[in-house]
This record gives sequence, structure tokens and C-alpha cells, in this order.
Amino acid sequence: MRCPYCDAGLWVPGLKRIWTTKDPEHSDASRQRPLVCQVTGGDCPACGNFLLLLRRGAGNLTKNSWGRSSYDLKIVEQEEILFPKYPKVSVEPKVPSAYKEEFVEASLTLRFSPKASAALSRRLLQRVLRERFSIEHRGLAQEIDAFLQHTGVPSHLAEAVDAVRNVGNFAAHPVKDTNTGEIVEVELGEAEWLLEVVESLFDFSFVQPNRLTERKKKLNEKLRSVGRPPMRG
Repeated sequence: MRCPYCDAGLWVPGLKRIWTTKDPEHSDASRQRPLVCQVTGGDCPACGNFLLLLRRGAGNLTKNSWGRSSYDLKIVEQEEILFPKYPKVSVEPKVPSAYKEEFVEASLTLRFSPKASAALSRRLLQRVLRERFSIEHRGLAQEIDAFLQHTGVPSHLAEAVDAVRNVGNFAAHPVKDTNTGEIVEVELGEAEWLLEVVESLFDFSFVQPNRLTERKKKLNEKLRSVGRPPMRG
């Protein structure tokens, strides 16, 4: 289980048990132990944000000295984050809002439907290639080929974008190439990989150029302050 705020691993025993009872939705008389559900809450030890977890699994039925019955969760079989229901998604401020909104949508969709998230990411990747780099061909595979020929693309980004075709196996699923928004079956890890590639593409396309422009502006201000001409280009 990982924190939806900071993605750090959660130390669940460090959270406070709020409520434990017999699981009303998953009764199974054949089991040796009763099915128990438990609500656990507290602050993430890494970022300090509050969260609630629902844990299900095998438990014990015990009685206290007053004869009152209570349940105790012993073996966790399933965990689910109750709050926050949707994880926080951070995107660099320099990324245009239109692209940012689609990326957040793809990220939030991941936990519910990896194949829907992958479709959104592929469509967003293609949109950036077409609108930011003026690359438009019949299919995404051809557009990736054209992007790899673009001047200045760092090797790590080129390898990541190129891997989109390999991981997705476009040859076996042509619809992924010609219709990137189509929701089709995805392989394990493909949706997560696509989100990482889009983030790297954002950095190359919007974040780094903006930082370079700001640095150049500051340098020109220093040059003018000492009577030197500004940088060319």
C-alpha cells in the first residue's frame, strides 16, 4: 500500500485502528476464521497527510471480561484507500492547462481502468507530437519515428518514446496505432509506463525550454547592467 499523496510506502501498523467488525459483504461459512473488515486512519509518516484505509481479511471473534463480542483482524487479504478517494496528481506549472487536464484525467483513471488510462495517455502523447512539434502522420508509430529524428531530443527520452511502440505491441494491435483513443486491452505495466513517458515529454517540450528562457533573460539583465550587449539567438 502506497500513500496517494506522496507515493511513499505506508506503515499500516503505525495508523490508528478506528473500527473493526464482521464483514457484511463477504460472508463465508466454510472459512475457519470469520471475514473481518477494519477501518484504519492516521497521518502518512512521510508527508503527514491524513488518510483512511479499509482492510479486509481473516479475523478472530473475542469477548472481553463483560462478555461483549469484538472482532480482531489477523490476516489482511485486501486493502483499499477510502480517503482521499482520488490521489493528488502534480503537474509542472509550465505545462499548458489543456495538456495538464488530460494528464490528470489519465492518472486518476489508472486505478480504475488501466486500459482507459493507456488510451488517454496515447492520445495525449500523439496530441503533443502533433501540436508542439507539428508531426502528423497516419499513425502514432510513424509520428514517433518522425519525433526521433527531431533535433535535440535527448537519448533517454528517445528511448522512452520509442519503447511506447514496443511495450504496446502495436503490430499485434493496429488499432492502438491508427486510433490512439480507442480503449483496447493493455499489457501489464503499459498504462504506468505511458504516464511516465508523457511526463518526460512534458519536461522536454515545455519545462526545460521555459527554464532556459528564464536563465537567458537573467543573464541578459546582468550583461546590460555592466554595459555589455545581450546574448544573440
